[in-house]
Amino acid sequence: MKKLLSVLALCSVITCSNAFAHSDHGIISGQAALNIVNKSIPKMTFKEFDFEVGKLDNSWKAVSSEDLSVVSVEDSFFVVSATNKEIGNTIYFKIATDGQVLDVTNKNEF
Repeated sequence: MKKLLSVLALCSVITCSNAFAHSDHGIISGQAALNIVNKSIPKMTFKEFDFEVGKLDNSWKAVSSEDLSVVSVEDSFFVVSATNKEIGNTIYFKIATDGQVLDVTNKNEF
C-alpha cells in the first residue's frame, strides 16, 4: 500500500510540474512574430485554418522574410503584414504576444 501511495504521489508531482513548466511561455518579440508568420504562410498553402483569407494559393510559398513587416505593436498582439508581390496582394496576421496566430485577414482592421 505504501508503494502504491508513493507511486501515485510521484505521478502527481510529475504531472503538476509539467503543467507549471508550460504555463508561461513569456512575451515574444517583433522578430519572433515575423518568424511565426514566415513559418505559417507555407502551412496555409496546403491547409485551411479557418481564417478569413482561407487556404492560400501556391504563389504564397515564394513570399520571403523581406516581404514581411511588423505593422503595429499593441498591448497583447502584433500585426504583421505579408505581401505577395507575384499577385500584388497583402494579408495581415494578428499574432498574440505568446506567439499564437489569432487571425489572418485581407485588411488591417485589428
